[in-house]
Amino acid sequence: MGQYNITEIARLCETSPATVSRVLNNPDIVAAPLRNRIKSKMEELGYRPNPFASRLSSQSRWGLALFVFDILNPFFALIVRKISHLAMEQHIPLTVCDTENNEEKERIYLDYLLDNKVGGIIFSEGISNATIERARQSTETVLLDRHFQEGLISEVTSDNYLGGCQATEYLIQLNHRNIGFIGGPDGWTSADDRYRGYRDTLERNDIPFTPELVYQGDLRFESGIGALEYFLTLPEWPSAIFSANDQMAFGVLTKANSMKISIPGDISLVGFDDIPLYSLYTTKLTAVQQNIEALCKSSFGIMMAKINKEQNDDGRERVVVPTKLKIGETCGKCLQRTG
Repeated sequence: MGQYNITEIARLCETSPATVSRVLNNPDIVAAPLRNRIKSKMEELGYRPNPFASRLSSQSRWGLALFVFDILNPFFALIVRKISHLAMEQHIPLTVCDTENNEEKERIYLDYLLDNKVGGIIFSEGISNATIERARQSTETVLLDRHFQEGLISEVTSDNYLGGCQATEYLIQLNHRNIGFIGGPDGWTSADDRYRGYRDTLERNDIPFTPELVYQGDLRFESGIGALEYFLTLPEWPSAIFSANDQMAFGVLTKANSMKISIPGDISLVGFDDIPLYSLYTTKLTAVQQNIEALCKSSFGIMMAKINKEQNDDGRERVVVPTKLKIGETCGKCLQRTG
């Protein structure tokens, strides 16, 4: 049996497509005899309305979109999978937009979504402020593990600052004082908060901050390789490294293994994310754990409340999800050093 659309149903019922659309969206305004005739014909033909198309025709909004910085990054891949599952449970189509830190790609995606009247967009870290500002003026928006402007858009974020403190404090408890930090791109609030946690914890423990011990990364595996290569050029190697995400930490670990540098024998290492996809790696990484399920459930729930008009006031809220340090095999006690 072929696929039927509203126009064909209208022709077979000798009425207009607008009337068929009303039966689908506002049946009470169609006279009972005609309404019943149209419904009977739909049942006879096995017609199932497309909720996306019918909502577009009625000028309402439907469907969700998720913008991610890099879908190859396991952290973002897990977010995509979880949000996708949550949307599917509600029978809502989800468009995933992998922007690769490219504003032109963001613009093309956003043009398409707004032209098709998407119901809402969830933005993860790494998307430009200009794209978010444009989107929020046209549709519902929620931020996931990132920040925009205070009180302007609902956001769900890990406690990245506390996570940075937890990682640094743990290394200090192991007697490390010469602690390197691998950061993220400029303007990434999540990575900046982890960096602030690192610096403030050094200060609270009367450990001088050394700018040379900070390497600006880009959250990719290769950046971790570059970071270790840089740290090894310093007159004194750091005794420990705190990486702003797991991807870069595993870059460090891989490079160290290839150079016969022991982790944690020579250098201790802490990551951030605790990605379960890395659980089969030969060395279990010590890392600050983000609760990805809680991040996704909370951001999706806020989005659905916005779409269903269930929020009070202006609908802006901020949810902070706790982090915790998970001890693995990549940290050891630093022997007392002189000088």
